[in-house]
Amino acid sequence: MTNFDPYQPERQLPAESPYYPPSGPQYAVQPYVSQPYPVYAPQPYPMYPMLRTSGLAVAGMIIGILALIGFWIPVADLLLGFLAIGLSWAGIVQCGRPGYSGKGMAIAGLVCGILGVLPAIVIMLFFFGAFAALGTCGIAC
Repeated sequence: MTNFDPYQPERQLPAESPYYPPSGPQYAVQPYVSQPYPVYAPQPYPMYPMLRTSGLAVAGMIIGILALIGFWIPVADLLLGFLAIGLSWAGIVQCGRPGYSGKGMAIAGLVCGILGVLPAIVIMLFFFGAFAALGTCGIAC
């Protein structure tokens, strides 16, 4: 049994701890000398221009969504659909230029505009056909 008590701060090592002499030759510590090479400043990151979102693409997407929702309004939907197709096409062309983004929105507007125009044409042909049939025969056919 030893006299070591870990809870007493004045006695950190046990009384019978062995002493080990330093091994190997001892060298003098040399002071740190700066390197003879010049120190270069870090290079800044290249600055890329900020990308602007194409306003034509955003407008084409919004109008295309409106055309897709309002496909049951015959004349207004055709106007909205063709306007969405035109704006979205112009947005795709503008996104091809450097500095513009938003090509995905332009494609979404183009798809929504086309999907809004097709049912509007079918519904408009149905209504015009129905009105034409009622006009030639009258109400009491």
